[in-house]
Amino acid sequence: MTNLLVIPVGILIGIVVSAPVGPVNIICIGRALRLGFVPAVLAGVGAAVGDGVLALIAAFGINAVAEAVSDHSRLIQLVGGLILIGFGIRVTMSTPQSSARADAHISDSAIRIIPATFLITITNPGALLGFLAIFGGIVGEELLPEGDYAAAVLMVLAVSGGALLWWAGISAFVARIRHLISDATLRRINIVSGVLLAGLGILLIVRATLHHLGVSIL
Repeated sequence: MTNLLVIPVGILIGIVVSAPVGPVNIICIGRALRLGFVPAVLAGVGAAVGDGVLALIAAFGINAVAEAVSDHSRLIQLVGGLILIGFGIRVTMSTPQSSARADAHISDSAIRIIPATFLITITNPGALLGFLAIFGGIVGEELLPEGDYAAAVLMVLAVSGGALLWWAGISAFVARIRHLISDATLRRINIVSGVLLAGLGILLIVRATLHHLGVSIL
C-alpha cells in the first residue's frame, strides 16, 4: 500500500525548492507589483509545472533523461541565459498597469508567461541535480519503493502543488501591499528586476562558455 506520507513530504519539497530567491521569484514578485495577483500566479504555474517535470524524472529514476541533461548542460544554460536576458529587457522597459488593464491582458499574459517560466525552470541543470539528490538521499526507499508508481505519481503531484502554494502565497502577499507603492517606485523596481534577470542570464551564458573553453570556475 502506498505510504500517504509522500503527499506532505512532496508539498514540503515543492515549497523548499521554490523559496530560494531566483529568476522566477524575481519575475513573480515583479508581476505582482506591476499587474496584481493573477498575472503573478500565472508565472508560478509555469515554474510549478517545470518542477513537476523535474520531480517526475527524479521520482521515476529516468537515467537517460538525467544523463542527457548532464551531457548538454552547457547548451541548456545558453538557452536559459538567452530567455532570462530577453525577459530582463522586457521587464526593464515595462510600466506599471492598473488592475483593469492587467485583467484585460490575463489571457494573453498566460500564453506567454507560463511557457517562459516553465523553460526557465527546466533549463536549470542544477535544479534537476537538486531533485535527484533530494529523491535519492532524503526521500529514499521507504517513501518511494522501487516499482511503486502510485507513490511516485503522488510525490510528483505533491511537489507541483507545494510549488504552486508558494507562488500563490508570495503573489497574494505582494499584490496586497502593491497599493502602498508609488508608480515611480514600481518603475524603479522594474528596472532593478530587469537588470537582475538579464545579469543572471549573462552569468549563465558566460559560465557555459567558460566551461566549453575548458576554463575552470567555482
